[in-house]
Amino acid sequence: MTFSVVEFYGKHSNYSCGYCKQSDSCHSHGMWAHKLSCEDYQDLIDRGWRRSGSYCYKPIMDVTCCPSYTIKCDALNFRMNKSHKKIIKRVNKFLRDGKREPHESNEAENHEPSGDAWGHEHTEAPCKPVNRVDLESLPSMDNPNECSETNMVHADGLFTPKFPDSATSSKDMCDPSTSEMPKKAKLIRIARKREKLQKKGITGEELELLMQAGKGRNIEKSLEDFLAESPTGNEMSAHRLTVKLIRAKDGATPNTFKLYSSYQQHIHKDLPSKLSMDRFKRFLVNSPLKGSTDFGSFHQQYWLDDRLVAVGVIDVLPLCVSSVYFFYDPEFKFLSLGTYGSLRELAFTRARHRVNPSIRSYYMGFYIHSCQKMRYKSNLQPSYLLCPEAYTWHKLDNIVLHKLDQRKYTRLNVDKTVHDAQRPSEQDVKDVLLLVGRSYLRYSEYLLGAQEVPDVSEYAQLVGKVCAKRMMLYGM
Repeated sequence: MTFSVVEFYGKHSNYSCGYCKQSDSCHSHGMWAHKLSCEDYQDLIDRGWRRSGSYCYKPIMDVTCCPSYTIKCDALNFRMNKSHKKIIKRVNKFLRDGKREPHESNEAENHEPSGDAWGHEHTEAPCKPVNRVDLESLPSMDNPNECSETNMVHADGLFTPKFPDSATSSKDMCDPSTSEMPKKAKLIRIARKREKLQKKGITGEELELLMQAGKGRNIEKSLEDFLAESPTGNEMSAHRLTVKLIRAKDGATPNTFKLYSSYQQHIHKDLPSKLSMDRFKRFLVNSPLKGSTDFGSFHQQYWLDDRLVAVGVIDVLPLCVSSVYFFYDPEFKFLSLGTYGSLRELAFTRARHRVNPSIRSYYMGFYIHSCQKMRYKSNLQPSYLLCPEAYTWHKLDNIVLHKLDQRKYTRLNVDKTVHDAQRPSEQDVKDVLLLVGRSYLRYSEYLLGAQEVPDVSEYAQLVGKVCAKRMMLYGM
């Protein structure tokens, strides 16, 4: 397990908003994460924090122009809608025949996900922290949170889903012009059902009876069923899609930066002069997350034959997969790759659950109800919003939507007696862990030879008492 080192910047006010485009209406608190354990970051995002590279920020919800509610989808109980099915079928059809046919877009597709957990970059990460921390020379802790950093591993094939290769390749076993394609998908579902029954110990005559009994039923296809219909390697198919998982630190390649630059210019209208490899690395390659080989920051690269067409940046955390950013080749916008990528990431989350059962949710960043184009995140259901006062989760249903229609900032937990369970007491503030020089000590020890620092109390309120006593606060 890795310990965290953070540097609290305090309040950042009156800067431009990427959603409503006002020049001085955004307000947030920020801190630089020199090093951040995945456990601590999980706790932080469950308090409304979010990272941009190594810079972490928490919107001041009752002041900022566009209140940003942390949103997560219950991946295990996710239900597809008609739009989702259409998009997957459109991608699979393109892979089979290579035809770029125009499509009629519905309201959900008109707000195609893009960028920061599909939206635009909320806040620019500073070029570098105010202070540099020599992480190699930090003192050892008197607990399992040692200073040593787990060696990163090559992540090719890591977290491979258990369903039939739908997340890694495409090509088919039959001529796509014939009527055999639907039959193939049906056979895959039948084979999967037979395998599940056999794993339960059901064999012989009992197995055949159950298989026959299910033939007449209209069994709803799962997300994995739809993705499994992607062509899987037949030379008769026009294209082959491969999704490759790599560590984020290995993602700073000329090919990836070229794709990112094209996306930013065509989709977000960024000027070429504002795009650089350094900015790209600060935003989407550099990550403070450290920990075991199971967790951390990754890039999911989407290869169409030998061409990189999209990249999904994700954080794999103890309780979730968190979407950081998604960018794609504008030439393939007709495939609705933003939505397709989110469905792939949902399937990836479900696959991770089979390896780490604690992973159950897919975090989509922020839901911004006051920005019409950002409401598409409610299309993934069931989804939940984080109450900005009680830090409890609430289903994104018509009741919550009505509240947000009435007021863009609102307390979601209607029970006024429920308070922030992580709100620090006076003693908790005294127990805040500080890194001073090359030594660590509690804030109460620091006060023996120095004056009170107001920022420490504010910091503890924002990160919660557990993180405040577990993470090292630097820069005092």
